[in-house]
Amino acid sequence: MKKSVKKAIPALIFASCILIATAICSITLRRFDYSDHLDEVVITVDDRSVSLKEFGYYIYEVEAFVQKQALIYDPENPKHWWNTHFSAGPDSQFVCDYAKKVALNICIADEVYYQEAVSHGIILSTDEVSQATDEGRSFFAGMDPVQIRSTGLDENTVVTMSMKHTLASKYSMYLIESEHLALQSTEPAKLVNWDGSDYLQKVLRKHVTWTNDKLLGEITFGKITVNL
Repeated sequence: MKKSVKKAIPALIFASCILIATAICSITLRRFDYSDHLDEVVITVDDRSVSLKEFGYYIYEVEAFVQKQALIYDPENPKHWWNTHFSAGPDSQFVCDYAKKVALNICIADEVYYQEAVSHGIILSTDEVSQATDEGRSFFAGMDPVQIRSTGLDENTVVTMSMKHTLASKYSMYLIESEHLALQSTEPAKLVNWDGSDYLQKVLRKHVTWTNDKLLGEITFGKITVNL
């Protein structure tokens, strides 16, 4: 081997180490800080937007539900469930990604149904307002200080989102009755769910939706309000 080549090898190794170290530092420096993005828009439905802070309502709810499954799957390390990959052809995905998809679509469905309710003049009764308020406060009371800090949620935001969810649910029930969906299925609620055929084909298509994929790509479910 030529001396010039021998001399060049250490230099190349050193240069490679520098590049690797720089790349690692860059990744470390650009680490995503959830709390810095609370006011950013995650979803828009027509001209209405949902911020990351508001989306935290759905993150907490979905993470709490999936975490129960995770603890059954592996009580010692629930992250195993979140990182489990299911092979189902084009729908193959990790549990953490599916959880994000569910939260995202429930949020969109709530916003869509909320707007439909408003446009149809449907409002909550005094009792429904009281119930939604109590449920929102109970929801918030169930969060520990770390989860509150992680999501940036406060009681007023949670109660507001609970109100929206309640009105959205009321409209979906109105849809079941007005469209006589009980005659079409023994489980009409499934038809108006976020993945239901009536919702997807007859309601969602009337609205223009947008998702902030860049922001959502930085969020990993299973480590926002659980497994901290």
